[in-house]
Amino acid sequence: MKRTISKIMLAVLAVACVFSFNACSKYKGFKQDKETGIYYKFYIQNKDSVQAQTGDAVSLMYQLALKDSILVPMMPIQELVQESFYKGDVYDAIRMMHVGDSATFILDADTFFHYMGGENPFDDKELYFTFKMTELMPKAEVDAMMQAQEEQYNAYMEQARAAEDSTMQEYIAKNKIKVAPTASGLYFISKKAGNGAQATPGQRVFVHYTGKLLDGTKFDSSYDRGEPIDFVLGSGQVIPGWDEGIAMMKVGEKAVLLIPSKLAYGERGNQVIPPCAPLVFDVELVKVGE
Repeated sequence: MKRTISKIMLAVLAVACVFSFNACSKYKGFKQDKETGIYYKFYIQNKDSVQAQTGDAVSLMYQLALKDSILVPMMPIQELVQESFYKGDVYDAIRMMHVGDSATFILDADTFFHYMGGENPFDDKELYFTFKMTELMPKAEVDAMMQAQEEQYNAYMEQARAAEDSTMQEYIAKNKIKVAPTASGLYFISKKAGNGAQATPGQRVFVHYTGKLLDGTKFDSSYDRGEPIDFVLGSGQVIPGWDEGIAMMKVGEKAVLLIPSKLAYGERGNQVIPPCAPLVFDVELVKVGE
């Protein structure tokens, strides 16, 4: 009789697990989302507030932990809610939240790090993400803001491109540069003839230089460091204007390279070099070969 009751009770429990999916969670205090498989625990829930959707920008307080240790302490982050990379990822978790909600989500560590481009560095198989959603910008507002920023950037770049042309012409006129540019737009002005070997692509070359913006601002100099730079000519290790200009030199030669931005750092710039900035280099070919 006892054995029969035991079998009945097991059957009842099995049915209960089927109809109450969250009741039999393997993580105490956590429920499991039926669609994504994510285990979750809400501390604060504001279902009447706005819920995160794909394309929204959200502000979160965020903590990442293993079961018994914190990897990233609670800190503020801003995140653009993207389409999920896989079922049950962190974006699925965020889309479960409303503004004001606070919750912890358990994600599979192996899968998470796989989609991050690496292997799970921990023995633990679970990652605990704790979020508190403090603010939300709807997708429509995000799109409008990004469009406005793009228009502003395009207008700025148009002005920068126009300014480069006028700056180049003013510099050429002021410095009485008479040489014609090469087909690419490089101005090569020889200042002292060299009597050594001609630099050819594929060779290692050693070059002293000083680099300036056209207003005279110096941004780099090998002379200040006391040793020339070396690179393989024509291999793309330096800006295109250098590969072209140094290949026109012989050892011992000194020259000025007036380089348009398309042969330098282009529309992106580089650290102290603004976008669409033409550059001038005083260069000296010191040596060719190892």
